[in-house]
Order: sequence, then structure tokens, then C-alpha cells
Amino acid sequence: MLIFNEEVCKMKIEYDTREIQVLQEEINHLNPVDLAEELIHLSESDLAIWIKLLDKDLLADGFTLLPQENKIQIIESLSDEKTMILIKELDEDELVDTLQELPANMVRKLMNHFISEERRPIINQLLGYPNESVGSIMSVNFLSVKNTVKPSVAIEKVLNSDLDANRLEQIWITDDSLVLTGYVYLADLLRNKDKDIRKLSYPITKSVYATDDQEIVAKIAYKYDLAEIPVTDSEGRLIGLVPAEWAIDIMHDEHEEDLAYIHGITESSHDLYWKKSSFQIAKDRTTWLIICLLTATLTGFIIQRYEAVIASSVILTAYIPMLMDSGGNAGSQSSTTIITNLYSGQVNYRDAYKVIFKEFKIGIITGLALVIANMIRMFALDGVSTQVNLTVSITLLLTVILSKIMGGILPLIADKIKLDPTIMAGPLITTIVDTFVLLVYFEVASFFLGI
Repeated sequence: MLIFNEEVCKMKIEYDTREIQVLQEEINHLNPVDLAEELIHLSESDLAIWIKLLDKDLLADGFTLLPQENKIQIIESLSDEKTMILIKELDEDELVDTLQELPANMVRKLMNHFISEERRPIINQLLGYPNESVGSIMSVNFLSVKNTVKPSVAIEKVLNSDLDANRLEQIWITDDSLVLTGYVYLADLLRNKDKDIRKLSYPITKSVYATDDQEIVAKIAYKYDLAEIPVTDSEGRLIGLVPAEWAIDIMHDEHEEDLAYIHGITESSHDLYWKKSSFQIAKDRTTWLIICLLTATLTGFIIQRYEAVIASSVILTAYIPMLMDSGGNAGSQSSTTIITNLYSGQVNYRDAYKVIFKEFKIGIITGLALVIANMIRMFALDGVSTQVNLTVSITLLLTVILSKIMGGILPLIADKIKLDPTIMAGPLITTIVDTFVLLVYFEVASFFLGI
């Protein structure tokens, strides 16, 4: 553990008074995001100096944005007094996020010695919510008033509150049973001190439960353009909120996760690329490659089964890659579109039949366009027989139609059975489509070529 008296001595050696004053002024004007980036790259001695010079509020804000190993480093370097100050400055949700990242022995130490008795019940409650649930990320710091009070009373409550300014822009309104009924903006209270607060309040557009998946918050914030999303219990009482800026973080995390699924990557963490070992990255990427390798065995069996068809018309093999690529691309287009609309709430599993019919029509239009282009290309460049041209073209049409339907319906099925729909947008749908393409291709070839 670093001793701050020693830090001060080092500070005198390495910096003169003027340099210290300039440094203190500069770092205390940093944005918390920029501060966190700077703290990551500091040496141990410079980190001790910065901690000594930083405003406690800014240090807490920057601390919450640090990676796990840097949080551990800072806590280990702090004296008990500084640790107590840091813990006190962290909001309950920020403290819970930190505790979830720390080793068990450090968590026990913080809980037993640095977290006050008054905060422990809410901390334990937040820690009890499932990972990636709304309850695990919500803030319990909010201001509410009953709908029977006057605006002047609400304003007085704001003036006496120790919440940050950004938590006081919206004041939540409840009835006498503490059931959430709406919210009012602080600016409206200040401008209309003599009016009925119920006439100033806005109705609740949407709320969530603490046990809901955190992704729901991002969807609601996006759909309704909300600054804060209220979290209620089963009886409608307000127990927390999720600010829109946190919803943006959720969107970012979910986007990274979706991209990983789409490209067949099972990411074990969100660590920086250079901080992860080659073995860990390889492990993250290998799972889906093995699955695709095993499922691709089906295509091998199909080719062996239709070996006589291929032997009778070897030219057919030249068009297998084109048909498989067309099917995979067509399916991925549909699945991506449906996943996007699932996320925004435009479609759900109950729309399955509508999706099938719409994708069927899209498949016919798209397939016919591809067939016309492909027939012209084959006659002009390949010089194949009419039977082969028809075989490839009809297979292409059926492939596109089938792929569009499968790409549209598979994400809905995944969503219904509580799987991430993006799983269906990557290697899985490509493998399934490839299998069906070969079956259709060789059956059509057998019919037209009389094999």
C-alpha cells in the first residue's frame, strides 16, 4: 500500500510548487471519460500524485469508468481514509458495479469496513438482481413528491436535496400510495409555483421492472426518446430509474454482443484487443467454427448421395458456390432486417405468418431479378445447355425464396424461446441454407436432366 506522506515527498522531488498547481488545475478540469483514459496509463508514482490532487467527486466519476484491473490498483493504493471517501462518493449503482468486478476478499473488506450500515441493505438488494437485468444497473437516487403537494413544496425539496443536478431535472410524481403517476420538469415548477402540480405533470410513457432484461431499457429509450426510464415494482411503486445515457451504454454493449454472434464469435469479455491473450481470443472464436465444421458434414453427405448426378453433368459443380453464396446472403439480409425490427418493437413472434408471407413476396421479386441476370450471364459467358441453365436458374429462384423465409422466421423463433436472435443471423443460418440449397439443386437437376 502506498503511504501518502511518501507520495508528498516524491511530489516535492519530481515537481515544484508551480508545476503541482498547474497539474492540479488541468486534471480537475478533465471530463471523467478523459480522466479515466489518463489514469489507465499513469505509472504507480504518478497515479498516487493524481489521486492526491484530484477533486473527490471527479475521482469518483473517473473511477467508475476504469477497467477492472485499474480499479483494483487504485483501491489497493489508497489509505483507509481515502478509500472511505471514495466509497462514500460513489452512488449505489456505481458501487455495486465496482463490487461485482472486485475479488471476493476485497469485496468483504469494503462491505465490512467502508460501506455504512445505512447503505448495506440497498447494496445487498442491488447485488441480488441477476446480471444484465434492469435492477443490476438502475439508480436508486431520485426525487419524488406526492401529487397533492404544491410546486413550492417540491422546489423546497429540490433545494434541500443532495442529489446531483442531472438527477433533479425530472421530479417524479406519486399518489398517496406511492404509486407512480407521472413526472414534472424542474423548470415547469419554477415557472408555475402557484399551479396544481398535477396539471404540470406528464404521464408515464413506459416503465420497466427490476427483473427485466436490461436490453428492454435501451429499446424503450430509443422508441420513446426518454431522458429517464422509471423502474417500478409489481404494484407500480417507483424503486429506481435508468438514465438515457446509461441506455446508450447498454445499446453499445448489446451492439458489440450482436456483432459477435453474427460473425460467430463467443466473446468471453469486453477487454481491449491487446489486453486479451491469443489463446483467449482463439477460444472465443473457435466454438462456432467447430459447430459449422460439424454441420457442414451434412453438405458432404448430400454431395455423396447425388454423386451420380454430378458425374452425369460435371458442369453443375461450377454453380454450387454461387447458389450457396446467394442463399446465405439472401437469408442474412432477411434476418438482419427482422432482428432490427425486433429490437425496435415493430415485429414479434405473433407476426410470424405475416413475416413469412412478406418474405415470400420479397423472395419472388428478388429471385426473379437474379434469375434474369443469371440466365443472361450463363448464355453469354458459359455457353451451357438450356437444361443446365434452367436447372441453375430455377434452383436460384427457389433458393432465394426459401432463404428469405428462413432468414425472416428463425430470429422470431429464437426470440420466442428466449435466445438472442442474432445467433440466427450468422453462421447458423448460412449452414442451414447451404444444406437446403444442395438438396433443392440436385433434385431439380435430377428432374430436368432426367438423371
